[in-house]
Amino acid sequence: MAIETHKEAHARLEELLRAGYKRVRVQYPDLLGSSRNKVIPLRLLEEAAEDGLNFCISVLAVDHAGDMPPGTGLADEVQYRDMQAVPDLATLRPVPWEESTAVCLADLWFDGEPLPCCPRGLLKRAIAEVEKRGYTVACGHELEFFLLRPGGSGYEQYAPRPGLVYRLDPAVDPGGVIREMEEAAGAMGLPVVCANQEYFASQWEINCRYAGALEAGDDAHLLKLAIKEIAGRHGLVATFIGKPADELGTSGYHLHLSLWDGAGGNAFLDESSPDGLSDACRWFVGGQLEHARGMTAVLAPTINAYKRFPAQAFAPYWLNWGPDNRTVCVRIPRERGKATRIENRIGDGAASAYLSSAAAIFAGLDGIDRRLEPGPAAGGDTYQQDGGWDTVPFSLPEALDALEASAFLREKLGEQFVQAFCALKRSEARRYAAAVTDWELREYIDAL
Repeated sequence: MAIETHKEAHARLEELLRAGYKRVRVQYPDLLGSSRNKVIPLRLLEEAAEDGLNFCISVLAVDHAGDMPPGTGLADEVQYRDMQAVPDLATLRPVPWEESTAVCLADLWFDGEPLPCCPRGLLKRAIAEVEKRGYTVACGHELEFFLLRPGGSGYEQYAPRPGLVYRLDPAVDPGGVIREMEEAAGAMGLPVVCANQEYFASQWEINCRYAGALEAGDDAHLLKLAIKEIAGRHGLVATFIGKPADELGTSGYHLHLSLWDGAGGNAFLDESSPDGLSDACRWFVGGQLEHARGMTAVLAPTINAYKRFPAQAFAPYWLNWGPDNRTVCVRIPRERGKATRIENRIGDGAASAYLSSAAAIFAGLDGIDRRLEPGPAAGGDTYQQDGGWDTVPFSLPEALDALEASAFLREKLGEQFVQAFCALKRSEARRYAAAVTDWELREYIDAL
């Protein structure tokens, strides 16, 4: 940590202590996107940043059902030993909805070395690869979510009236919950730039400012934390999964990326080219498409995520690209100049911002290194076209097969991550295949 950054972090810590903050949640994301925490007195945070806090490494092998499926490499294979969560003091900030409480993000270490499968550490490795090539990388995370109210027979929409996209009145936010989320995010120091009602009833989007990849990943992680926990305080569930109910539409996660050269110029911009895009930009897009099938398991990491793709509702179906086109996989927004960027549209909000941006950065850099041309840009409604493109995977098992078959992603994401992630997700797919669903009962119980 740079001296200036350390001084700033220490000053922030002292400021919170003087303001009466007593405790801090030392937090890190697991491989599934959930947050894991220990709460310690705030006065002990600097000591924890020196020594780390012990967590059993095998918490990374725990799935959503609370089980440890075999084959992760992170359970009995390492004797259920301790890893260390080392707080990054630069991420310290208040938690406005918890009295006298702060939060600080942590990096994971094991046997005196950075843990290879740590999601935040994976993003740091991708950033280091960018910097080796003389660039810096910036990201923006567009996260859509639904607000639902638990009911006797499932979940009800928070504000069920349709057709209110871009409205902001009691019809769309009767409890003022979105405003409270915005205010909490601002009090945390998150750079919120936009909040709006999305296309479907009870669907929202809150965005933070485009920033350096690590800062943007931290912001996205903490924004999701604020959204979900404030929803819970109102008896609601905020869900980022792709399609939470039959009658609702789908939510996406649009990942924006750009590269910047040493002189501070946007490396994706070439004002002399007909479309304003540089060779580096096209090659970066080529890398997204080259590795899209392998990346999909990381960007769309749940069974539910694959409900989006066949729906052909502003989610990818074909692996293609095009200018300002929401029916393609990689969209090029219309802005140029400093705003020149690409938008990877594969993911949904269940994905980890750290893992998604790391995978996309690695893929884009491979495109630049190999000068991968993405082919002609697609125009019009590409759902209705057959341009000879490949398709996205249409199930989680298919996407896991593609990830495991990708020698490139196995190398860049690391064997430890791929082994553990795929073991967890294959267990998830097996549990789903064995489950009896409400649809099956509705379809067959009386008729057969």
